[in-house]
Amino acid sequence: MNEKKLQHHDNTTPASNFIGFQWGGTTIEWEEEADQLMNRLQDQLDAKESDRMKEKKIQYGKQKQYW
Repeated sequence: MNEKKLQHHDNTTPASNFIGFQWGGTTIEWEEEADQLMNRLQDQLDAKESDRMKEKKIQYGKQKQYW
């Protein structure tokens, strides 16, 4: 039989570094906390993006798309 190899990610953030992330609660609370965490991460990525790249994305968004 084929055995699957488990991949371990060494660059994962420990749970203690998730400020405000609680363990337990309801699914709705988990979704809200995960959404807030993703928004914070996206804000960090957006802050690193250069002005030239932002301008290229804006110009692309203004183009008419023909499907």
